[in-house]
Amino acid sequence: MLGEVVNPEANVYTAEECDICRPDSNADQSHDTEGDYIALKKWELGFLRRECVNLGLETFYLKYMERVQRSYLSIFVVLQTFVSISHVIVIVTGKPHPTAAIHPDLICYLFGILIVWISLFAAFKEGLVKAYPWVPYVSSSIAVITMIITDLTIPLYHAVVTFINPPLRPSYASHTILAIYIFLPLTENIHGIILGSATSLCYLIVMTLITYRLEENTALKVITELIYFICLNLFGLYFRLINEVAIRRTFLDRRELVEGNLLLKFARNQEKELLLSILPEHTAELMEKDIRAMIEKMRNDQHNANQTINTQNFFRTGTQWRSINKLYVQKHTNVTILYADVVNYTHMTTQLPVRTLVDVLHELFVKFDEASKEFNVLRIKFLGDCYYCVSGVPVRNKYHAKSCVNLGLRMIKDIRDVRMSRDLNIDMRIGIHSGSIISGVIGACKWQYDIWSKDVIIANKMESTGEAGKVHVTMQTLELLDGEYIFEEGTPQAKEDPILVKHNIQTFLIVPQPGYDDGSFFTVQEPGPSSRMSSGVKRKTIKKERSLVTRNFMQNSMEQFREIMKLTNVEMAYELERMPIGRFQFNKLFSSYKTYMQEPSHTSAPARTVENGPRCSEEDTNRLDNMSPFFMCFENKRWELSYLQEPDLMLKYSVLMSFIVFVCILLIQILNDASGIYFWLLNGLSGALLLAFIPITWFKKVWDVYTPYSIDDLLRVRKPQSRVMRIFYDFSNDIMSNFVIRTVIYLITIALLVVCSLMYLIECNYDLLEQTSTTSVPVSDNLTSLFQENQTSPDPMAKNFCTNPWSVTQCLTLAIGMAFLFLRIHFLLKAAVGLLIFFFYCWAIFDDLYYYFDSSASMNPGLDPKVSHLMLILFIVIIFHWIDRQSEYIARTDYNWKQQLLKQKEEAEVTKQTNKILVENILPTHVAEIYINRQLKNEFYNEEYENVAVMFATITNMEVNTDISVENEKSVLKVLNEIICDFDERLQYFDGYLKVEKIKVAGWTYMAACGLDPGRCDSSSSLSGYRSVSGMTRTSLMTNGRRSLNPRTSLEVAHKASTSTRSNSSNSRHSNNVTIVMAEFALELMRVLRDFSNENFKQTSPGLLRVGISHGKVMAGVVGSSKPLYDIWGNAVNMASRMDSTGRPGRIQVTKESAEVLQSYGYQCDYRGEIFVKGRGKIPTYFLKIGSDLKFLKKASCDKAGNGHVPTEHITTKL
Repeated sequence: MLGEVVNPEANVYTAEECDICRPDSNADQSHDTEGDYIALKKWELGFLRRECVNLGLETFYLKYMERVQRSYLSIFVVLQTFVSISHVIVIVTGKPHPTAAIHPDLICYLFGILIVWISLFAAFKEGLVKAYPWVPYVSSSIAVITMIITDLTIPLYHAVVTFINPPLRPSYASHTILAIYIFLPLTENIHGIILGSATSLCYLIVMTLITYRLEENTALKVITELIYFICLNLFGLYFRLINEVAIRRTFLDRRELVEGNLLLKFARNQEKELLLSILPEHTAELMEKDIRAMIEKMRNDQHNANQTINTQNFFRTGTQWRSINKLYVQKHTNVTILYADVVNYTHMTTQLPVRTLVDVLHELFVKFDEASKEFNVLRIKFLGDCYYCVSGVPVRNKYHAKSCVNLGLRMIKDIRDVRMSRDLNIDMRIGIHSGSIISGVIGACKWQYDIWSKDVIIANKMESTGEAGKVHVTMQTLELLDGEYIFEEGTPQAKEDPILVKHNIQTFLIVPQPGYDDGSFFTVQEPGPSSRMSSGVKRKTIKKERSLVTRNFMQNSMEQFREIMKLTNVEMAYELERMPIGRFQFNKLFSSYKTYMQEPSHTSAPARTVENGPRCSEEDTNRLDNMSPFFMCFENKRWELSYLQEPDLMLKYSVLMSFIVFVCILLIQILNDASGIYFWLLNGLSGALLLAFIPITWFKKVWDVYTPYSIDDLLRVRKPQSRVMRIFYDFSNDIMSNFVIRTVIYLITIALLVVCSLMYLIECNYDLLEQTSTTSVPVSDNLTSLFQENQTSPDPMAKNFCTNPWSVTQCLTLAIGMAFLFLRIHFLLKAAVGLLIFFFYCWAIFDDLYYYFDSSASMNPGLDPKVSHLMLILFIVIIFHWIDRQSEYIARTDYNWKQQLLKQKEEAEVTKQTNKILVENILPTHVAEIYINRQLKNEFYNEEYENVAVMFATITNMEVNTDISVENEKSVLKVLNEIICDFDERLQYFDGYLKVEKIKVAGWTYMAACGLDPGRCDSSSSLSGYRSVSGMTRTSLMTNGRRSLNPRTSLEVAHKASTSTRSNSSNSRHSNNVTIVMAEFALELMRVLRDFSNENFKQTSPGLLRVGISHGKVMAGVVGSSKPLYDIWGNAVNMASRMDSTGRPGRIQVTKESAEVLQSYGYQCDYRGEIFVKGRGKIPTYFLKIGSDLKFLKKASCDKAGNGHVPTEHITTKL
């Protein structure tokens, strides 16, 4: 229901975000949905950017990226320091050069560290950056220029001063370019491209003029460097793009989590407010706990069977609720009960239109509800025109008697105001008694809070024997009033009432005084801070309170939902400071302690009220208990496996980037004279395989983009019809979700890139073996002997064998970089692959192929060229692994959020289902939907029906019914609860074209009606002001599964066998006439009571049901400003009540009009005679003939057409 509420704000909410508050009705299609077009769009950069803008999150995203980039920048500073100091240590501990000093190199590196620290320090100052947004760009530019100058100065210096041969090459070209894209705080990609391109150009110029100035093929080697730098820039740009996708997705997930928390809180508050508007808190908490426990048990039981809980059938059988075997009642002493009845109401039901009648009641009850709140009195319920309440429940009030008397006097004033404004002959008769009660809820459905005890009965009698315009109180109440009210002797009727006489009740009348209208009458003392409103507050305060329009809980819920939509982004501002930025946060070293410990000040307090939802602060995320600190694996193995199996929707981009890297590697090797059959064969096979991965991973994406949408669902695409294409399509989808397959693709791809990178060395080694086989040295000798001193074999470098070993290292660097750029591959596997490549290269350089690298250019004088090659590889592995750890941490934290979000969704699901059950067991389904989805203030929802049958059934002849007292309430109410639950269970099984709706239980009376289906052709619905409800759908199948009458639909005949051992009505037939259905249901209840009596009261006289039925025009709806209780009004309701109260136990009494309908269908009726009905005088009534087997007696001609014709449309009781 929450998901259907229209968001009043301008923000656009996606389907997947709105679904957080909807039940998962398509759980079995979740896998399909995730693979559909909308799931792919969620990982498209353009879509993510639009979402952030549409949701108003772009500013928050940029702020979060500033924090992430500061974290990356701090890592860069640490890494730069580590790399530079490590380089210095290697130089110092290495073999010194015979002619060149190392002091200039050491000065450059140490000076570079100092300048980088100083230049980037300003970027860590958040206040400075906020005031001057250009600071990060200037700091980054200064740092890059410093790194370039210090790095290029060394080869320039040694080329000009020391004349080292071969010339040196710069050390940190790769490091600097990658740092620009990955670590430096450059928000815009174009800034990184400009700075990266300028850096590449500087290094190309120095390499052209210095490093390769003595080489024969300078142009080719410079072009090789150009391709390598282009590839490095592509690496950096690709990392920025996929990192932006991952972080934006994480950011949107975080917002979804925040919104989920708020919606969950809203759902809980809505449920709580709804419960507390019907039930006192102490009773509501017990019922809520048990309902949740039942739902969770059903979820656990049905989860294994992959079923979805159907809350509409939750109480389809009484066993679900009755299995709890609890009686939700409590004792209360020192309370005062007030009964108020509208005088002349029965006569009004025959004189006024039903709509006008209900409008009058609504106006009265709104006034009464407001007054009840002012005087700290709890309204219990309505009984037609009867309004009864109690003071001292649930919070004790030592002035409970005064509160009720003041409320009674207010009611008299309010009804007189209405009488004058509407020119109606109405008044108020009020009875009050003080004593003890039992309060609670009984039954299995349509719960209503009620009170019982002999004191309740006495209060009711006080009202019925009272006098209009006066407050009728007992001696027990009068003694609590401290002599502050003027009273007179009670009525003569009270002295003759059997109940009052039995309990020796002395009564008095409190008469409103002439001055009570201006407030002088309300002068009692305040009851204390525990009450909601003092009964003794001055009239001025009361008028002020009454001037405020009391909002019902539905209005509060709707406003709260809208407020939640407003607060979502406000809460995001607060959560922005709590989102993690990585496992290692060195930026704290460069920022003041106050900056990171200070509570965010830009977030308003209301936004920080999210409860019962997980939050991760920066400190908390560093100590996640469910993640190991070093390996970053979830301790929960199920989580770990689930995380690894998460789909990699970016896999296709990684595969495409791998092929681009392969092309770059191939070009670099071709430019360096790589050739040979093995070279072309291996590269051809590798290229073909890598090329084949592209259509496999891209097929689904291309198909979804370029094929038309499905007509049935715009969010789902039409899958290929061809079997072969369908297999290809499904496989392309499965690759993204299958961890094993994509890991295999990853390993094959990296292996091919590494082998292709080393193929140059393999070809060189093969050519060298062929060359040396013509010399005098035996081929079996170790190759290293070929290059020993005084050996006459040819020098491989002199023969142009492998003339550019740095190209091999560069190709291997590209392969390693690609190994770390796959998104959903375990970071430890990527680290293992990087280290494996490094150690293999160490072995190749120092053991087997060292002679290729001995004469290559080095980074520093005296530094072994082989060490220079390995330093580049090692630094690249360290850089990529470190940043990979940060990205992995953010991804795993995001997954941790998702798991919590799923848990919250499940909790929200339980909350919604609990809420749905509560609503549908308080209001009819269609009414509940209108109240939940509309903002109703003091308006009341009403429905007009031309033909509704109403039944009142009172349990009589039960020994426990003679005297309900606090002392024996357990046994009494347990009996009553069992009977009502049996009635409710039979009601739930009573299927047919026309639904029987339980209205309420009042004492020992069960009230129900037939014909209240909103889709029936004789019904109309509106709100006060007579506005039509356009959302009310007229349909032949209601949402609760019951069928309503549709004149255009042919009637069906349903024959269903009885499954109840208590029923003898398996062959009974029900017509689609409301009066017939109501009579048959009343007979069912009589059978239920008979069976109950036979089982539990075998030694005593059986309980009997006294039933009254009438039919006619009624109005149904919800009145009052609080406690949305559904009720019906009209002459038919009043007459059905009188048929019950004047009836006989074990009989069904009906009015003349209802008897005529029943007789026309063959039911026999006995004329009872004329009886007196208050407000109507004497009217004729009838008893339905019932056999000893509790079956209706019908005429012999009931099967013929015409008079006595029984229609062929039937319903039957399913037991």
